[in-house]
Amino acid sequence: MVIPVGLKVGHETIALTITWALYLIGLHPDVQAKLYEETERIFGNNMDRDVTESDLNDLRYLDCVLKETQRLYPPVPIIGRRLLEDTNICGYTLPKDSNCLILIEFLHKDKDVFPDPEKFDPDRFLPENSIKIPECGYIPFSAGPRNCI
Repeated sequence: MVIPVGLKVGHETIALTITWALYLIGLHPDVQAKLYEETERIFGNNMDRDVTESDLNDLRYLDCVLKETQRLYPPVPIIGRRLLEDTNICGYTLPKDSNCLILIEFLHKDKDVFPDPEKFDPDRFLPENSIKIPECGYIPFSAGPRNCI
């Protein structure tokens, strides 16, 4: 059976993110409490109604939790690139047409970008904090013209 790559990758990345998020939420009662407060504020006691796009936009702390989960456990752990020109990295010249692998987990655990990088801290992704993250400092699915698939 042939499964289209986009279909497989989409389901797998979502499943991994949800699995790790539930694990991390389970370890952090303070995060559970904030998520509970957020859902109570948005849904109240009406758990029978459909979730709207507006509701999803209002789940801001949940968004932070999912981003922090993907920072710690990126669904795409390694991405490959071919250099289009000679590139100098840390005093080493990598020649044009070299194949490079980027280990996203190491990038996401850079102490200069994410202080205390092993700590699960969804507040890193609150708007006032996330502006400090460089453009390619957080790339759970890759970056650039070949972002994702």
